[in-house]
Amino acid sequence: MTVGTAGHVDHGKSTLVEALTSIFPDRLAEERERGLTIDLGFAWFTLPNGRKVSVVDVPGHERFVSNMLAGVGGIDAVLLVIAADEGVMPQTREHLDIIDLLEIDTGVVALTKSDLVDDEWVELVEEDVRDALAGSALAAAPIVPVSAQDRTGLDRLVETLDRLLARRSGRPDSGGARIPIDRVFTMPGFGTVITGTLTGGPLHVGDRPNLYPSGRGVRIRGLQSHQATIDAAQPGCRVAVNLGGANPSQTRRGDVLAVEGAVFETRRIDARLRMLPSAARALKPGEDVALHIGAAARVARLRLLEADPIPPSGSGWVQWRLDAPIAARRGDRYVIRRLSPAATIGGGRVARALARHAPRGDRAVLDALARAAAGDPASLVRDALTDGLVTLAQLARRTELDNATTEQAIADLAAAHEARTLRSYVGSVQEIERLTSDLLSALRAHHGSDPGALGLRTSDLAHSLDAPADAIGELAAAAATRGLVRLEGPRIVLAGHTVELTEAERHAAPRLLACLDQGGSTPPSLSEALTATGGSRRLTAALAQDGRLVMLAPDIALSRGTYDAWLSAVHGLFDAGPTVTVREVRDALGTSRKFALALLEYLDSRAITRRVGDARLWLGEDSERD
Repeated sequence: MTVGTAGHVDHGKSTLVEALTSIFPDRLAEERERGLTIDLGFAWFTLPNGRKVSVVDVPGHERFVSNMLAGVGGIDAVLLVIAADEGVMPQTREHLDIIDLLEIDTGVVALTKSDLVDDEWVELVEEDVRDALAGSALAAAPIVPVSAQDRTGLDRLVETLDRLLARRSGRPDSGGARIPIDRVFTMPGFGTVITGTLTGGPLHVGDRPNLYPSGRGVRIRGLQSHQATIDAAQPGCRVAVNLGGANPSQTRRGDVLAVEGAVFETRRIDARLRMLPSAARALKPGEDVALHIGAAARVARLRLLEADPIPPSGSGWVQWRLDAPIAARRGDRYVIRRLSPAATIGGGRVARALARHAPRGDRAVLDALARAAAGDPASLVRDALTDGLVTLAQLARRTELDNATTEQAIADLAAAHEARTLRSYVGSVQEIERLTSDLLSALRAHHGSDPGALGLRTSDLAHSLDAPADAIGELAAAAATRGLVRLEGPRIVLAGHTVELTEAERHAAPRLLACLDQGGSTPPSLSEALTATGGSRRLTAALAQDGRLVMLAPDIALSRGTYDAWLSAVHGLFDAGPTVTVREVRDALGTSRKFALALLEYLDSRAITRRVGDARLWLGEDSERD
């Protein structure tokens, strides 16, 4: 577990941490010289029950609140330090507001310097503190008088922390490990080292996470926790990570080390905002603030999503547009501060890290945001499917759910007959039925206007249906399984569609096939063969339908016999290795590059081969697409 200090400047936070841990957390020379914590300090100790506790010591001076926010976001409990000889001060109240906005509801108040006052004064300060805590996340926090000088009350403080932390379960393992980086430095002989509190899942030496928001891949060369070398770090512990592939000049506080999918790079977030009662006024649309999330700080511009401004003590839906990319995900808590004069004025939770422009005051948008904030996976997937067919990767980004949760939500919606999976695309049942109906209508119109024409290509249907070509291909495959259409190479034909030939066309059929065969390894174009034999496009469609003709491309056709021979020759090339190239196929068939390429593209469309770079892999005639 990780505990963070909070409290007014010079109330004895660092001195108390040293008394508890025997580690003085101020690490900067300037801090030691001035006796003032400027940046984050770190220490650790072990509770009586054996639980190891990390301590993040934060600065108390108002000028360093941004540093305080960088360290307090990832803590499990807070140690609110209030000097008994001064009581509640301005930074005490601001730190308490920040704790409340971050929803940190586990903590203890340490009344330091109690040796400087009498018992009656301590009782008066305790009453004052209890009034200050009223209505906050720490309203029920125990208050323990202590003195670091004569060490009175320290045992009781440790026992109180032990009891409070024992009630908390460990950090959940969602499989999405991430570390908001609060410190970056270089060690001679090791390179870049970052520190932070790990959440979401374990990290191991040798793992290859990314640095966000850049997305740059790195390798974990080493891990330490409490100065001990470890092979794996578990959620909840503070950890130092030695990174390979990380440029220290391009890595900074506020970046996030995370596995793919654990966070998202974004410059626009939808969020719930709660204004503090102490805020002087409502924020104006378009006003800039400092937004703190994790260990990062960005300038953010306000866009109201509800009709009215949010007054002090009020709450509502907003969109923040950031001046630079940030790494975040749904559910992250944030704090905002006015830029001038600097003051904490509000905060809340992220509902969508990957927000899109939305109209103001739209009830449907606001309802969707409420569902997103609630985090119900089925609701998130259901809302994401309102935009049409989406891939699993697109769905994961739109819902900000991990893959396992996304797949389970899809399964639940499919069981309720609300969603349907094609191959790599997912859609609502209503959308898939609508697209299928439109596809069938387009085929009926096509066959009706030219009964002898070949079927429609997937790309043509995709254009008319305003959908991705690969999605229409998967939709057509599903329709073929249901017996609604036939797949004839790259073309789609309405099931039951037949071409009735005239007697002249029936007599021309063998002449057309023979003309194509006479060309040998370089058959004539289909248009040339039709002209030479008196054939027609109706005849072409009929021969393709009954399998005697194979259409490789719009003007390239082979008889079934030639196609089978070419297919066998191509298959034989794979005996020499896992892949073949267009040149190898061309040479083996004794044909031109045009015919070799047309054959391979046709085999790709039938999932007999698959293109990998400039080569092809053999999948087999009965293989499904990968």
